[in-house]
Formats: sequence, structure tokens, C-alpha cells
Amino acid sequence: MLPLLLLAFQSISFSTLGAGIAFGLAALGAGIAIGGAGAAATAAVAEHPERPEVRSFSLIMVALGEAVAIYGIVIAILILSHT
Repeated sequence: MLPLLLLAFQSISFSTLGAGIAFGLAALGAGIAIGGAGAAATAAVAEHPERPEVRSFSLIMVALGEAVAIYGIVIAILILSHT
């Protein structure tokens, strides 16, 4: 099984594969985080529209979820720069 996998990946290096997996999983995690935080933020702002601190706190929580994807891009770039 392993020699068959090695033959399939002859044209790409394992660092390229690792960078793709790192970014893909980071984007998946960011999507899940933004989905949950965005839904909760929308509900909180709809429940308390008169409080501006709820809106800003919700925006910060969504931005923290987005940071996961940025970390994934940075890790992928670092992996690709060492090849």
C-alpha cells in the first residue's frame, strides 16, 4: 500500500502536500469557528440592539475565528519556504 502511495506522489513533494493539508485544515477550522461565532453574534445583536459593546465584542469573536485561517496560511508559507 505504501509503495503505491509513494508512486502516486512522485510528482509533488511531501512538503507541498503538508502545506496543502495544513492550510486546508486551518480553513476548515476557521469556517467552523466563524459559523458558530457568527450565528451567536447575530443572535446577540438581535437580542440587544441598543448595546454597542455587544456588537463590538461579537466582531472581535468572529475576527478571532478568522485568525485561524491566517495562521494556516503562515504555516503553509513557512513549510513551502523550507523546500
